[in-house]
Parts: sequence; C-alpha cells; structure tokens
Amino acid sequence: MDNLIVQALNKTKLGILIVDRQLRILVWNGWLERFTGLSSEEVLGKNLLEICPRFKIKMYMDILQNALYHGQSRFCSSALHKTFILPKDGGEETIFRQNLHVEPLYDNDHSYAMLQISDTTNTSTRVYKLKNLIKELETEYTEIKEAEKISKHLSLHDSLTDLPNRLAFKDRLAWSVSNALRNESRFALMFVDTDGFKKVNDTYGHEVGDQVLQEVAERLKGRIRSTDSVARLGGDEFCIILNHLKHDEDAGTIATGLLHVFDIPFIVNSIEISLSISIGISLFPKHAQDPSELLKFADMAMYRIKKNGKRGFMFYDPEMEQLW
Repeated sequence: MDNLIVQALNKTKLGILIVDRQLRILVWNGWLERFTGLSSEEVLGKNLLEICPRFKIKMYMDILQNALYHGQSRFCSSALHKTFILPKDGGEETIFRQNLHVEPLYDNDHSYAMLQISDTTNTSTRVYKLKNLIKELETEYTEIKEAEKISKHLSLHDSLTDLPNRLAFKDRLAWSVSNALRNESRFALMFVDTDGFKKVNDTYGHEVGDQVLQEVAERLKGRIRSTDSVARLGGDEFCIILNHLKHDEDAGTIATGLLHVFDIPFIVNSIEISLSISIGISLFPKHAQDPSELLKFADMAMYRIKKNGKRGFMFYDPEMEQLW
C-alpha cells in the first residue's frame, strides 16, 4: 500500500510537499522533481526556505505557521501571488502562474503542513481564466476572513480552556459596567481561585494539572447563565461576571452552588483529585463602579478566604482595606 501511495504522489499532476514544524521537507513528489530538476534525495531533510526562497516572505511564513500551529488551511490564488516555485531552467518568473493550497496534517502528537502547487500557466482560454480568477479570488477572500475570525478568537481566548482570556475579560467587565449604568441594574464580580492546585502540579505533573484546569473551567461554565461570563485570568485564577442580579444576595447563593460542585473529586488518568475553591465577591454599584476597583475588591475578598482557611466565599468589605 505504501508503494501505491508513493506512485500516486509521484504521478499526480501537481506538486506536493510536506514540511514539519522546523520547515524540514519530508515529502517532495515527482511533479516537483520534474518541474524543478531537484530530486527528492537532494531535497529531503533540507529547510524549505533554502529550497524555495519565496517562502521567506512574511506573508507566506505566517501562512505556514498558522497551518503548523493553529490548524488553519489557506488558498493562495495565482492571480494575486503569481508563482511560488521556479522551474529547473529558470526563466522569467512573471510568465509562470501557480496556485498554492496549504493544509495542516497530523500524525500522533506531531503537526505538519502540506503544500500543493498547481500550475495554471497554460490555462486554455481567456473566458476560462476569468471565471477561474473570480472563483479563486472568492475562495481566497473567504479563507482570509475565516483565518481572521480564527485569529481573533485565539487572541481573545485561553488556549488551554478556551475560556475568554484576561484581555477579553476586561472588555466584558467594562461592558457590564456600562450596561448596568445605562439600565440602573446591578451585577457581581467573582474572583475564583483553586485551593491546593500547586500541589496537583507538583505531585502529578503539568499534564494532569492542565486536564484538571480544563475540568475546572467546565464546572464553572456549567453553573452560570448564558447572560453571565467566566474567564481565565491565568494560572488557576478565574473570574465570573454575574449580570442582571435582582438582589446582591443572589451572588452568595450562586457561590454556594459553585462550592458544592467542587465537592465532587476530579478523576484524571484514574487518579482521584480533591480540589476546592475560594471565591471573593464585589458588587456593582454597592462596592464600586470602576472595573479595576471591582476586580481589586473581589481579589481582596478572595484573599481573606485564603487566610481564613480556604474553601468558601466572602463579599468585599471596606474594612479589608486596613488588613490588605
């Protein structure tokens, strides 16, 4: 079967090459051998940038990195990008036209990028060229927008838990303040910290610790409404915004429910891990109307829980300022 795959790769009418995260060339098919005059023996194991210098351009490096590290596919039209690999006898680069498809590949825990080069230099008629051009431009535009959407999501979400990150949390907290002022409503901010998480990492390793954090995120998300928001600030610190509260005391009811959720041990790789949480709560507008002050006050209340023996919740009190 492997021999059939190799034959198919070598006889296909487009160039196929595969690189790893270090951009080492692992596959260089027959079309590329015929087109460039470079045999696979000369190319395999070498860096792509050495063999195909055009990929040193930042645009194409970004495309490769997004495929290798973020699983993003990309299509580049010959109408915009002209050519990517030159033939063995050189010649004018401007007379060649090539499309490029970049696709992520995975094998076990390793990721790779497959580059497909198709020659469009000898497209038969102007009408066909025009139709093909429109289709290619539409395809590239769609994939650019999708890549932008993915990139925006990655920039605003924690890569481990997929929760909103600190940057996104600050935006959501600012929105909650603005919305509450506009509607004369109230909301609560919870600062949540796990108790004893460092011991989990030290005892079982960071891989187990990461799985525990993912489960912590799931449990927190499962206890809030669609109008609320939970974010990971970093490490084992999380924040929850409880919007549109009828009564300030409702935040305490929700905090009690969260504490009970963590009474159930985590099971990771057949290991039973007990983990509790400490919750500090600040209230809008009772305690503050400024986002940074709300976060500071919730953090102070959480810290008092930690000092008092952990596993519990506490509302901010101005007297804490004297003890901080």
